Amino acid sequence: MTQNNSSKVFTSYAQNFEDVMLWRALKHVPAGVYVDIGAQHPVVDSVSKAFYEQGWRGVHVEPVPRYAELLRQDRPDEVVLQVALSDAAGILELHVIEDTGLSTGVKAYADIHQAEHGFAYKTVPTPMLPMKTALASLDGRPVHWLKIDVEGLEEEVLRGWDSKTLRPWIIVIEATVPMSTELRYDGAERILVDAGYQFAYFDGLNRFYVAVEHANLLPALKIPPNVFDYAELSGQSGTWCNGLIARHKEELRVCAAQLEAERAERVQLELRFHAELHSARTALEDAKNRAHEAAMRTVKAEARATIAEASATHANERALDAEARASLAATTPLRRLASAAMEGRITSGIKRRIKTVLRVVAITVGRHPQLKRAAILTLSCVPPLRRRLQAMLAPPPSSASHSPLEKPLSMSPDTALVYRQLRQSQQSSGHA
Repeated sequence: MTQNNSSKVFTSYAQNFEDVMLWRALKHVPAGVYVDIGAQHPVVDSVSKAFYEQGWRGVHVEPVPRYAELLRQDRPDEVVLQVALSDAAGILELHVIEDTGLSTGVKAYADIHQAEHGFAYKTVPTPMLPMKTALASLDGRPVHWLKIDVEGLEEEVLRGWDSKTLRPWIIVIEATVPMSTELRYDGAERILVDAGYQFAYFDGLNRFYVAVEHANLLPALKIPPNVFDYAELSGQSGTWCNGLIARHKEELRVCAAQLEAERAERVQLELRFHAELHSARTALEDAKNRAHEAAMRTVKAEARATIAEASATHANERALDAEARASLAATTPLRRLASAAMEGRITSGIKRRIKTVLRVVAITVGRHPQLKRAAILTLSCVPPLRRRLQAMLAPPPSSASHSPLEKPLSMSPDTALVYRQLRQSQQSSGHA
């Protein structure tokens, strides 16, 4: 199969490949101009959509309100005339059959559609103008193709045309009675032939006419669309693509059902995930709390152990301190005794007490004559002891400044007592 060398693919939207035939004859024209009378939908079965995608622009005449609005939305940079065309200005009783291309100004056709096919219609008063008035802005300008599909009023539309001021290169008109193969084009063809147009091609629904001044386009319209036109189907044609569209819709329905099932499953998975995540977070939080509580218990136990250890240490220190105090208390007299011994206080004290005892004994012996004689006899046998006792018992030298009864300043209380007793004994002996 020969391949298309065109850099831009041509996609066909028309119901009967009208756009493919026109493109074959006019593709050499850059940014051409078209007029679509009875344009209907901007995409479905549209003859102009493929040209629009190729950079062409034009004028749409569409009296049905819904389709006129769709055209404005889809083609904001094109002219949309929401009027009906005829051979005179006035008001047309337009019988609108919603969501179809069958709306018509011929009531008989609307009644047939309703009776035979069940298409209900409503009648809408619609402004009506002659073509030469409605398209006056195109007078003298090149128009490369013009299509008329007005469900039975093609001849009336052509009667309102001024072929001298508006001369499309190619004119396409619907040539059958709506929704039938019955031909009905004689009146329209006479007008076209008289205007200098030559029949070129019939596709079973439409007749193509070429202006005599552009007869060079006739060869391009001799044969039907074929693979060498390198056109692709858009899938938007209600005639050729019904089966394809139905299958596509079914596939879309199945895909939508699968997507919905997957969405529902995903929602369930998300819910389960969030529930498990919440459960895991709760468990983690509980574990953290338990770990924290365990750590706090450990810290408290360690603190209590530390306190107990500190208390024990303190008690031990107190015991050691008490023991030290007791030891100190026990060793103080010894220390005092050692200190007294080193200083000679113990010897002097003992001597003083011995002297005191000897004096008391001497006094006592002196009061008993027999004991006194025995003591003198004994001491005479031991002269050193006698001298020692005499030295120890001798009273200290008297001082002039002291009274006879005053004790020496260096005497201890005991010594002073013995001293006074001896003094009294001496005094008693002197008086005797």
